Amino acid sequence: MSSLRALRRPAFYAALCTILFIAGNSLPATARSAVSGVRPIELPGLPGAPESAVYGIDNDGVLVGSSGTADEPLAVRWSPAGAITRLPMPSGATVSEALDINGTGVIVGHIDSRAVRWNPGGTITRLTVPAGLTEGYAIAINDKGVTVGDALVEGSEDGYHALRWTAAGAVTELATLPGADTTVATSLSSAGFIGGYVDVGGLRHAVRWTPEGAITDLGLLPGGTISIAWGIGPTGTAVGGANSPNGSRALRWAPNGQVTILDLLPGGTDARAVAINAYGTIAGDASTSEGHRHAARWTAKGITDLGTLPGHLASDIYAINDCGVCGGFSFDVNGDPHAVKWETTNE
Repeated sequence: MSSLRALRRPAFYAALCTILFIAGNSLPATARSAVSGVRPIELPGLPGAPESAVYGIDNDGVLVGSSGTADEPLAVRWSPAGAITRLPMPSGATVSEALDINGTGVIVGHIDSRAVRWNPGGTITRLTVPAGLTEGYAIAINDKGVTVGDALVEGSEDGYHALRWTAAGAVTELATLPGADTTVATSLSSAGFIGGYVDVGGLRHAVRWTPEGAITDLGLLPGGTISIAWGIGPTGTAVGGANSPNGSRALRWAPNGQVTILDLLPGGTDARAVAINAYGTIAGDASTSEGHRHAARWTAKGITDLGTLPGHLASDIYAINDCGVCGGFSFDVNGDPHAVKWETTNE
C-alpha cells in the first residue's frame, strides 16, 4: 500500500513535475522495456466533476483520492468494482482529499487544509498539530494506525514540518537536518519507516526516517540539486527521483543506503519512482521517446510502459498495493486528470 504519499496540492505537484522532468539528452536509456498488454481502467468521477485522481489503494483493491475541480476537489473512495462514494465533510467545508487507506479501512487526508482521519463508521477525527504550525496534511497511514504528514509553519508560505501521529492521535515532529527550511514526510511503511525530503541550503535532499525517528540523508546525484524519496517499503527500501545536469532519474535506495538508478523507457530521458510494495515492485512514471510522461512499473525483468487512456498523452501512478494493482490518473487533451487503475501483477 505504499504510495506517493506526498503533498498532493495541485500547484505543488505541477511545479514539482516540471522540476523533476528537466529535459536531458545525455543520460543513456539502458532500459529493458515492454509495452504492457495491461491498460488503465477509467474510474468514475462524481457527477459533473471534470477531474478525478487516485492517491491510495489497499490490498483489497479499495482506492481513495479526489473528484471535482482543481480548486475544489472532494475526497472519494472507490470500491474494488469501481463504485464511487463521496466521503463526508463537516458543514461549511469546501475542499477535501483522501490520500491513503490502510488495511482496516481507515482513510487519511485533509479537509480545508486540516489533517483528518475518516474512520470506517463514517466519523471524522481531526488530527492536531503542534503549536506554531497550521494547515496540517495527513499523507499516509499504516495498518497499526500510525499516520505521517506535515503542517505549515505559521506565518510562512512554504515552510513545512514533518509530523507523525500515533493511532491514538498523539503528534510528534520528526527530526530534520541542520539548517533545514522545510521537512516533508511523503510515505510510511508497514514497519514504520518513513520517506520524504528536506530543503536545506537551497537544495532538496531525499531522507529516510527509522521507526525510532532517526533521520538519514540519502544524498543527491552528481551535479544535482533535488532528490526526493517518494515511497518506502517494509524493510526501509526507499524509491524516488533525483535530477542532474543531464536529466532526472528514478532511484532505489537500499536499507544500507546503496543507490540504484532504475531503467528508462527506450528513447526516454527522465523517470521517477513513486511507490514500492512488499514484493519490491516499483511504480512511477517515465518519459517516452516522444517526450510524453507515461505510468511505468519496474520489476526484476525491467521497466514496463503502462500507457494511458485512449486519446490521452500522459499518465501517472501514485500508488501500488501488494498484489501489484496500481492507481493514479491519465491526462486528457485538455490536461484534466481522470482517475484510473491498472490491474497489473508483480511479474
